[in-house]
Amino acid sequence: MSTALNNISLGVLTSLTANLINNAETVGINTGALGALNTAENLASGKIIRLANDDGTGHQKQVRVVTKQRQTADDTVSSKDCTPGSELLYEEEVVTITDYVGGKFLLNESTVRQYDASYSELVRLTGSKDPRQIVMKASEMGSATTELSVIREMFSDFQLSMDAMIQAVNKKILAYADAAKGTWVGGASSKSYVVQNGSTYVNGAGSINAGGLMSFRQDARSTKFNGLPHIISGYGAMDRIFQQDSRYFGPGANGFDFASVRGAAGQEMRLFTDENVVDQFSSEDAAIVFMPGSMLYLPFLQYVGNFGDIGVMKRFTMPIPQLPNVNIDVRILPDECSENYAVFLDQFFEIFTPSMELFKSTDRLTGVNGVFEAAFTQAV
Repeated sequence: MSTALNNISLGVLTSLTANLINNAETVGINTGALGALNTAENLASGKIIRLANDDGTGHQKQVRVVTKQRQTADDTVSSKDCTPGSELLYEEEVVTITDYVGGKFLLNESTVRQYDASYSELVRLTGSKDPRQIVMKASEMGSATTELSVIREMFSDFQLSMDAMIQAVNKKILAYADAAKGTWVGGASSKSYVVQNGSTYVNGAGSINAGGLMSFRQDARSTKFNGLPHIISGYGAMDRIFQQDSRYFGPGANGFDFASVRGAAGQEMRLFTDENVVDQFSSEDAAIVFMPGSMLYLPFLQYVGNFGDIGVMKRFTMPIPQLPNVNIDVRILPDECSENYAVFLDQFFEIFTPSMELFKSTDRLTGVNGVFEAAFTQAV
């Protein structure tokens, strides 16, 4: 059985590329909370430093997150002097990664053997072992059609298992955000916005309530955080108005150009719809809102760098379907007696939000940590 396992790690990565999983443009709003935490904007805003393995014990599941506390008007002086101020030091926090979500399934020997043969044929036809080059060249070859179809077919098993992992991680993210959220400017623990008009014709026929969107955007801007607010909502009013389009209502229905209003909303905020919101907050209209860099997904991959095989087990990392910025660990172990391959998908991670002391007690933003609770509702 070992022969069929030789190419499986590269073959799996090739299958991801063949299914456009490594293309960031395929990421959609339906990835939920995990998708929201892994936007390019959020990743660029979060300052994460992985600790070195310096105590001889191997991998430590730790990262260091750094923030700085801003000064306020109380820190200024009213006359010129030569007295130095205080150094604006980083507030450093070591985060130990303890959370884990795993998936597993079996592949029979005949499937893996066919997969290996198809991958080997693709390498022969394209003259490359690079997954992107293989798919790019093979897609233009009629003789490679069968092999590509096999590669794509096997990918579905990985996708089905990873979809379950995404759902489990999303549940954890929402629970953590609910417990770690701060306040809005002024101290409110939650705010509600009417973003959709009533369902009857006389009340607006479910059209967009621009006033509610403007109020939300104003509250988000008042936090002074950079970037666009990221909204993780259920299948409620906010999700509905983001689906409204002038293709269905005409360019001026109810006095609105739906396409332009929706487009403007998309330029001012990012929406991620998550099916688990209703379970955590008991309402599809509920939402967690965070500003870029304020809520971070901290992964810990075990099998990067010099890691590889151990005995007959293959070990490697691979991206999650629909989330090319998120990698997980993969272990594949052959069972000679049952003639199966056991596939294990491992995801160690932690969710981080700044403390409530992110701003000084004299700061107008005291109590704000960049993570908020909101509700986006429809008028009666």
